[in-house]
Amino acid sequence: MSKKIVIASLWLGLAAVIYFLAARPSILDKPASPTHSVSPAAIPTTSLEQEICAEIEGKNEECKRIHLFDADSHLVFAEDSSGIIPVLTNKEFTEFKKFIYPGLNFQEFREEKEETGPIVWCVKNNVQKDFSLVYGFARDEAKTIVINSEGGIQPNRFFIRDDLAGKSGSSGTGALWVWYAAFRKDKIKLPLQVTVYDAKGEIINGNEEE
Repeated sequence: MSKKIVIASLWLGLAAVIYFLAARPSILDKPASPTHSVSPAAIPTTSLEQEICAEIEGKNEECKRIHLFDADSHLVFAEDSSGIIPVLTNKEFTEFKKFIYPGLNFQEFREEKEETGPIVWCVKNNVQKDFSLVYGFARDEAKTIVINSEGGIQPNRFFIRDDLAGKSGSSGTGALWVWYAAFRKDKIKLPLQVTVYDAKGEIINGNEEE
């Protein structure tokens, strides 16, 4: 009788062990860890914005802000105490490469004579191989800009703020925009021929610059 009790106890113990193992979560059921985990120490402590500002301040200018990251042309537009400077970066926006000069000067734009019109621009050829740039300021009345000498391309533009484009000698202020177009070639066709339209689609400026 006692032998049967011992055997029964052994079977019960074995059954309990099997149940415990079956109920225990498998290691395969655990959430997978990320394949590429990044520790905080691996993250750069200086961002691209900080690097650009450090470069600007190294030229004894005050870095105001970064206005735009353009993923297509790998450009950043930075504002310093004088105006706007285009900045060329690498494809990943992790490395400062170079400033594109000349910069756009706020004060010079305000002091432009009346006949200058609603826009100004710079042409920078061969910024690097197969890359050239047109960039400039525009007052708010310039709603559409067309670069006729480059196949009628309409450049990009972005808003700076509304107190920078008042003309010299007037008490009013006006909205200021930056417009730009990047070209994948060494040289932009000159003279640059540009037409500017207002909100009604009427031409308000048509000129060219060598």
